[in-house]
Amino acid sequence: MDSTDSLVERSGSLKRQLLEFAREPRFDKQFRQEIRKRFGKVVVLEREEDLHAFYDWFLQEFRLHDGRTLIDCYLDTQRSLPDDERTFLLGWRNVREGLFEVTGRDGAALLAENLIDEMSYRIRANVGPQAFDQMPAGSFISTRIVPVNDEWLISGPVRTFPAIARDDVLHVAAQVAASSPDLVFHNPDKVAAGWRQQRDQYAGFVRHFGKDEVTVSVEELPTVMANFWKTYTGGVSTGPDTDTDWLRVSAETVGIIYDETAGLGMYADYALAQEAFDNPDLMRERRYKETIKSYLDDDSVDPIPLQRLAARHPGTVDRVFRAALGKPAFRWETDGERLLRERKSSWYARPPLPRVTVLSDRLAAVLRRES
Repeated sequence: MDSTDSLVERSGSLKRQLLEFAREPRFDKQFRQEIRKRFGKVVVLEREEDLHAFYDWFLQEFRLHDGRTLIDCYLDTQRSLPDDERTFLLGWRNVREGLFEVTGRDGAALLAENLIDEMSYRIRANVGPQAFDQMPAGSFISTRIVPVNDEWLISGPVRTFPAIARDDVLHVAAQVAASSPDLVFHNPDKVAAGWRQQRDQYAGFVRHFGKDEVTVSVEELPTVMANFWKTYTGGVSTGPDTDTDWLRVSAETVGIIYDETAGLGMYADYALAQEAFDNPDLMRERRYKETIKSYLDDDSVDPIPLQRLAARHPGTVDRVFRAALGKPAFRWETDGERLLRERKSSWYARPPLPRVTVLSDRLAAVLRRES
């Protein structure tokens, strides 16, 4: 039995051990929080495999406050685990999720192309190759896979679709790719194309606004963004609808920042944050203090606005953060990066990727037909 066959065979028992570890009481709080985010306060499932897929995600991708996954924590307790199994489990953090078009079989492996990242995969199953008998060439599967040496292993539930469902599958793949560009960027060619497109958009943003950062009222935001996209596309499109549902009812302004690396970002009450750094005495007022604290504590807010404001206000940055944190000894120069890495661990845990969406021609054609 070669190394890949051996790891595939042992994967089932490794998965069971990891599941048992994840059920330890110390992870109960995080588990409850995340399952509530995914399914609501009362878990109502249309399909049982949705719960299995959630468990897979929680084991492999959920990051604790320190940026580690449950796999990292488990391996800390298993010092005697063989090196090949340790490497195998670490690879599970690099899960690929997608819709795959089956292109054939090769021995024990299923051959398939991921419609989202346009890459080809050799896929194994720990229950044996007979699992692929109902997946003929031209059919489609939806699943998660993890690396096993130079091949891939099914991880979690599998849904199958006949070739006749091609149009429906392409529609779903287009929607997933558009809403989750990180899934597209498993393909290095897509990453390179994404950076090119992002640089072009950044230059267009600066041409349109005269700078890479503007602050507008909440009411103005949809019109301002539509005008930008119209200019950028030469009048062809006003771009995607600008969603304002994420904004608090009390929000008055939005900062629009196009960062060369982080891409396009929008930040509620950015005017208040700017005023707080201009005059730290304002941090005595609740709305200013809460705005800065929300920039620190909200997982959906990246570190870009705080980094920019700190860089522009070296004389006041310490006072702002001391007031926000209640730590009179805080110094941005020595403590700032550590603070952001603690509060924004998921941001720093990932390598920087383009924020734009790069679709294949056939998925882009699907979205054009539907628009």
